[in-house]
Amino acid sequence: MGTMSGTSCDGLDVVLVEVCETNGFLDLVEFEGFTYPEALAERLRGLGNMKGQSADKLSQDWTRWVGQKLQACLHNWTRSGRPVDLVGLSGHTWYHEPGGVGTAAIGDAEQLCAALGLPVVADYRSADVAAGGQGAPLVPLFDAHVFGGHVACVNLGGIANATILPAEPSGYVRAWDVCGCNLLLNRQASRLGLSYDQGGAMAAKGTVDVTVLARLHSWKYVSQLPPKSLSAEDLAPLHRWLDEVELPEDACATAVEWMAMSLTAALMVHARPGQVLVSGGGAFHLFLMERWAAHLGDQWTLDVPSHQWVEGKEAAAFGWLALRTARGEITSLASVTGATQDVRGGVLFGNFAAPDELGT
Repeated sequence: MGTMSGTSCDGLDVVLVEVCETNGFLDLVEFEGFTYPEALAERLRGLGNMKGQSADKLSQDWTRWVGQKLQACLHNWTRSGRPVDLVGLSGHTWYHEPGGVGTAAIGDAEQLCAALGLPVVADYRSADVAAGGQGAPLVPLFDAHVFGGHVACVNLGGIANATILPAEPSGYVRAWDVCGCNLLLNRQASRLGLSYDQGGAMAAKGTVDVTVLARLHSWKYVSQLPPKSLSAEDLAPLHRWLDEVELPEDACATAVEWMAMSLTAALMVHARPGQVLVSGGGAFHLFLMERWAAHLGDQWTLDVPSHQWVEGKEAAAFGWLALRTARGEITSLASVTGATQDVRGGVLFGNFAAPDELGT
């Protein structure tokens, strides 16, 4: 079982993946998405500014809520003949500053281990940061394992990140956070009382503000070379510039144009032509996909997989990484994070024993 709670703070994704012991084949067999109650979502949005006791209290409350949802999944899935052997807990990012205070996520894995009666893996980033890396992105190793037939995988979540896959299995995988995404769009949608811009209808009505677009392009993060990663707090100047656009529709249109151009530049510079897998909530933003495809031209094709893969890929990755942690295998790549070496990350709570060879 894998979980994901992203920077958009809209909800928790939970998946069940089956991994074949003999050939490593992975199948995403179950997906559930749970929307956060508004009061909890609001607290999560303010987590980056919280200190000790406040963050600890939120961690306890969040863990309790997550535990209830995982219990429900366990009940339904085991009853339908799908036993669960291991849980991969993504946590929810508290702060992420690899070159400064470090990285941390809320979520009490030990408490979940006791409540679920299952081994739980958490804290995937710390070991990589301790080895001099960014601690993120963590999904690229999974992308290379599952989607190696693509030239790149792009996840359009609160923050957009890209994994550039090599032509040969022995080649280097590269990945980084490219730009802000749903965090920017959702904030502008909130100016009209909306939680998000469904299908991109709002952005499609707007006009690009060329002055603000130029400011977005001048953001210093854009000129930094990978490895690099972003936290929600890093997007503050982008929010400020977009907030200055008089009409929220124009702000959304401007943000979409910048994202489309930024994602296109990332692929043109770093990826060979071919098929690009697209996941995350932004894959449902039709206007963003349209503008991105227009900038890309004919050399790249945007491949949007099934609904459960679009929404569940990140959670599936954390489930698969949990298995690697339990086995003492590599979980993050130096070519991605900038660490001094590939890292065996994650912390296992409880005892994990792989099913016998008759299982998967």
